[in-house]
Amino acid sequence: MKITVAGTGYVGLSMAVLLSQHHEVTAVDVIPEKVEKINSRKSPIQDEYIEKFMQEDLQGKRKLNLWATLDAKASYETADFVIVATPTNYDSKKNFFDTSAV
Repeated sequence: MKITVAGTGYVGLSMAVLLSQHHEVTAVDVIPEKVEKINSRKSPIQDEYIEKFMQEDLQGKRKLNLWATLDAKASYETADFVIVATPTNYDSKKNFFDTSAV
């Protein structure tokens, strides 16, 4: 199955790494440095398990079918499923969720 995960923060990257053990996963982000790190199997966030899984993929101990890209349109067009894991920061002063990233 082809899955695209939009957003590579803690939630999105965790889902992408776990799902990529059994499915073809494309992680989409708007930050080139994050995309580059993921494709080099370096976690752009500090998380023990994500870092471990990526390191094990580099060592051949674990197979992650994971690729990151900036090209959201192409990724969405070829995906069987799309998971949106983008920030929805809450502004307590305005009582408002910022969903502009979605």
